[in-house]
Amino acid sequence: MRLLAIALLVCIPTTFSFAADSLEYLVDDIDRFDEDLLRMDQQADWDTGDRKDLSSSDLLPVDASTVEVDRTSGDVGDSPFVQIRIDGVSVDLSDVPRDGWFAPYVRAAADSGIISGYRSEDGRPLGLFGPADSVTIEQLAKIVSVAAGIDRSACAKTILNTAAKGTWSEEYLRCAETLHWTVFADGSVEPTRPANRAEVVVTVLQAYGVTFRDSDASPFSDVDSSSEFRSAIITAHEDHIVGGYTDANGSATGAFGPNDSINRAEIAKIIVLAEEVYGE
Repeated sequence: MRLLAIALLVCIPTTFSFAADSLEYLVDDIDRFDEDLLRMDQQADWDTGDRKDLSSSDLLPVDASTVEVDRTSGDVGDSPFVQIRIDGVSVDLSDVPRDGWFAPYVRAAADSGIISGYRSEDGRPLGLFGPADSVTIEQLAKIVSVAAGIDRSACAKTILNTAAKGTWSEEYLRCAETLHWTVFADGSVEPTRPANRAEVVVTVLQAYGVTFRDSDASPFSDVDSSSEFRSAIITAHEDHIVGGYTDANGSATGAFGPNDSINRAEIAKIIVLAEEVYGE
């Protein structure tokens, strides 16, 4: 049966319970994510063929010294997985273990109505979030529009991007064009291709009205004077929204990966941190 993702909701909170301080477990997010996925494969006996059929109509690592995550569980019972409420019913997300590095961000974003889990074609919650699933350009437009509280009724009624015309994502891309978000502004971007890290950073910062800052020295070896969206990446790094990759020992590699794709776990994290830093 063809599976569809649930759409993002529109309720945005005023604050998130994230404060600036140290938390060592965040240093090796990427490695922990790989370990979590492996362990979840073993526990849940996933059918990888079925998971590939999931689609979505709907973070980038951060410096561990700058963020303290409220890991107080809002879950009930003895479930090892994060629980969220869908249509007033508590649902276990069987691919989001409660001790996974991304769990607090998924829970916070779900609690605030920004993201949620997959549904079947008949609307039944499947108990899956898809943390490793790539985020596309059109999904980015929707996630950021909802998170930043964009008034879509005030956006233009026509769209430049003909590939999005008549699709579920048209209203979000129309708003992105209206607001002159760089990735979307000229209407030429392919809506269904994966978004990369640099595109996510510049779009999030533009949605929150952040003024970009630049520096002669880049904090990343793969972000130089010729890099697209360099000033947005530097600003997000200085504001502790994003950080670079770490190795298996938790040591910084110096790389940011601006052209790397981004997944749903990572987008949950960056949106939660951006709302904490830039939100009203």
